[in-house]
Amino acid sequence: MKWKIFLLIAVISTAVYANSFHNSFHFDDQHYIVENPYIQDLSNIPSFFLSPQHSSFEKVFTSHYRPLLVTSYAVNYAIGGLNPAGYHIVNLLFHTGSAFLLYLILQAVLLKNSQPEIVSGSLVKEFPNQLRDDRNSSFVLSIAAALVFSVHPFNSEVVNYITARSSVMCSFFYLLSFYLWIKFRAESFEHKSGGISRFSYYIASIPAFILAMLTKEIAITLPVVLFIYDFYFKERLTGSNMHNSSFFIRLHPARFIAYLPHIFLIIIPYLIYRISVYGYIAGSGSRSYLTNLMAQPKVLLKYIQLLFVPAGLTIEHDIGMSGSVYDVWVILSWVSILIILCAAYLLFKRGNEWKLLSFFILWFFITLLPTTLIPLNAVLQENRGYIGGIVLAVFAGVLISRFKRKIWLPALTVLIMVFSIITVQRNLVWSNDLSLWNDAVGKSPLSARAHDNLGLAWMGMKKYDRALEEFDKTLKINPQYYLAWYNTGVAYQFQGDLEKAKHAYEESLRINPVYFRSWYNVGIVYKRLGDLDLSVKAYDKAIALDPRHPFVYNNLGVALIEKGDYKRAEGVLKTAVSINPGYEKAYYNLGNIYFRDKDYPKAVEAYMAAVRIRPDYKEANEMLKEAIERK
Repeated sequence: MKWKIFLLIAVISTAVYANSFHNSFHFDDQHYIVENPYIQDLSNIPSFFLSPQHSSFEKVFTSHYRPLLVTSYAVNYAIGGLNPAGYHIVNLLFHTGSAFLLYLILQAVLLKNSQPEIVSGSLVKEFPNQLRDDRNSSFVLSIAAALVFSVHPFNSEVVNYITARSSVMCSFFYLLSFYLWIKFRAESFEHKSGGISRFSYYIASIPAFILAMLTKEIAITLPVVLFIYDFYFKERLTGSNMHNSSFFIRLHPARFIAYLPHIFLIIIPYLIYRISVYGYIAGSGSRSYLTNLMAQPKVLLKYIQLLFVPAGLTIEHDIGMSGSVYDVWVILSWVSILIILCAAYLLFKRGNEWKLLSFFILWFFITLLPTTLIPLNAVLQENRGYIGGIVLAVFAGVLISRFKRKIWLPALTVLIMVFSIITVQRNLVWSNDLSLWNDAVGKSPLSARAHDNLGLAWMGMKKYDRALEEFDKTLKINPQYYLAWYNTGVAYQFQGDLEKAKHAYEESLRINPVYFRSWYNVGIVYKRLGDLDLSVKAYDKAIALDPRHPFVYNNLGVALIEKGDYKRAEGVLKTAVSINPGYEKAYYNLGNIYFRDKDYPKAVEAYMAAVRIRPDYKEANEMLKEAIERK
């Protein structure tokens, strides 16, 4: 039966997302995947677990320890290179698996809690028809929730936005660990030959939690969810059931022992690692904690609105910041959150499936706690609410399960069709950068980031004037948006207007003097304008900020050669080839140094290295012939 349910979810999910497989890379995909040289070699996988420095092309984005996520990118690259279809398929597989796990979780919770009470060693007799109806109701609730979750438009971001794999992949392992915990806490188990013991489920739940933590930090909330689950759905330990229960479960104080490995073997070592590597557990992002906290009630309510009414879905949500805790919208938002929590309490008191819904209301707030408390650059991203969004699926399942038999299936079918149509339309929006950011600008016209990325989309199409228009709009909204200044510089550089490019890069560095890309690009502009001293200083600064990139060393080496500083240039270029032994340009430039010094044997060696890497390297072949002749 279970495999049929999985097949149903997989077929429907695949049909809904079939038009997304060839959608392009977007936004953070560029530095995490497209430009990231470290995922292009599977031998780098062990280094992903030792340090986060290889997780992104840009050092500024290496503040996440997500080695399993980066490993999945490397495997994707090994199989299909930079073909986005493979990456989307993997995201869809994790999404389908999460939907199926939701079905299993709901079935396990509902069937466990529909078991007859055990009182004084005898079963309370139930009417067979009533028991059958309860089981039918639990099946309808579970399958409805799983199918709604699989096609809901709110979840389209985790399939279409490849970097959002962190959310869908982490959620899969999070749900798997939670499901195994439920099986561990279940009242009745198979004690037949070949049956699985409670403790086996418990042991299996711990590595699943580890996998979730190695994928994304939000998994840290799982022990809280497990504790709340135990509080909501504790075992009925009365009568002879006390004698049949295992010692580990029966002793109430010993319940807490089950949480200890999660805390002392996983969470605490993880926090110690973050402190040792970064010097802090969590940064403050671009906002203070207080400013962020005042905005978060509006963010949470926005998530709820998008779940229940999936209109206005976009990659960029413009959430206004409040300047005071006494702001009327801050107060109203907090009051709304308190009303929802009160509703969760009342549902808990009602019991049955309402108790289940109450649990998932708390689940929504708990799973969003990390992004609620910690200020992040983007105030709201739909993929962050992915696992919390299960509450809507459960709510839909509860309502549909209360319909009569002749009504629930048509009702579910209509809901699935409506959500599927919206999701298919969202997939089209994600097809390329231009459509994605046009949509974002239309829905968030006052978002500086939306206009900036729309400008990047136009620049990718070599429409530099259109790009500059968007960057200008960005800077009118936020004059301190250093990325818009940087992108303006790139556009002018492509147009050949080096003076304007120089001004734009310098403005970017005035606002953010530690942006690696601005230093590198302004170094190129300085060199082309003939100022080699400033060019060398710019490259040196870029290397100081991020010493991992061989092309910066190569450019610095070329500038030093033109200055006549051959000795330092040689050392710099050797560093370039030590970082990337396949960097033919650095070998060619090394050959030029040796050729000028009349060290022809070394020149031949360097030119031959360049030609071996790239046999059609015309300049290297010509210089190789000349070096051989002079040798």
